[in-house]
Amino acid sequence: MAINYTDISKTYDSYRSYPESLIKRVIALGKVSAAKKVLDLGCGTGNVAWQISQTTNSDVIGVDASFAMLEIARDKSLEVTCADIDNWQLPFRDGSFNTIIGAYVIHQIQNLDFMLSECHRVLRNGVLVILTSSHKQIENQHPIIKDFFPSYVDIDKGRFPDIHRIDRILDYLGFKDIQHEEVTVAHLPVDYEFLQRVKSKYVSTYHLMSQSEFENGVNQLEAFIMNSKQPEFRDWQGTIICGLKTVS
Repeated sequence: MAINYTDISKTYDSYRSYPESLIKRVIALGKVSAAKKVLDLGCGTGNVAWQISQTTNSDVIGVDASFAMLEIARDKSLEVTCADIDNWQLPFRDGSFNTIIGAYVIHQIQNLDFMLSECHRVLRNGVLVILTSSHKQIENQHPIIKDFFPSYVDIDKGRFPDIHRIDRILDYLGFKDIQHEEVTVAHLPVDYEFLQRVKSKYVSTYHLMSQSEFENGVNQLEAFIMNSKQPEFRDWQGTIICGLKTVS
C-alpha cells in the first residue's frame, strides 16, 4: 500500500514535531555549530531543519522526495532539494557536509546500503546522525496501541531496519566510533488530542494497515478515552545512532 505524502503534508506540521531537548541532543551528537553545513535527509516539511538552523545558525539543506512536503518547508525559508534518495545519488558533491541527520527516514528506504553509502560520500570529516526505533522499542509500544491496532508492531518491525543491520552497514562503509543512545521522542497523553493525531494518521504506520482495522481501532481508542478518569501516557522511544567519518 503506497503512502500518499501529498495528503500527509496537509496536517503534518499540526501533529509531528520533536521536543527541544531531543533536537539539542541531536545537535550535540552531530557536532553542529554556526557556519557548519548540515544535510537533513528526508526533511519532510522541514521541522528538524528549521529547529536546527534556528538553534545553531548553521547552514541546513533539506532533501526529500515529496514536492508537497517541500513546498511547506520552503514556506519556512529553508533551502530544500527534491530528490529520490532511495534510488538515485544524492544531488551533492563529495564531501559537501559536516553533518548529516536522518530523523525517522531510513524505514522509508528500500536500498539502505546504497543510501548510507551516499551519506558517506557527501560527508566530509563529520558525523552521520540517524534517529530511528529498534525492534525492541517497537515491541514495547504502549499496550493501548498494540491492543487496538493489532498489526501495528508487525508492520513497523517489517519496515524498520534492525539496529544491528544498520551497524554492520556503517562499519562496512568505514564509519568509526559508532554509538547508540536511547531517547524519548515524545511523551504523549492518551487523550482527545492524541485521538485527533491518530485520526489524522500522524505516523505513516496507520496508512499501511487495513482501513477496517484502522477504523475499528479508532473507535476502541475513543471509547477508552471517554471511559478513562485521567489520561494514560504513551512514550515514543527511539534510538540515535551516530557514526564518524574521518578523512586523513
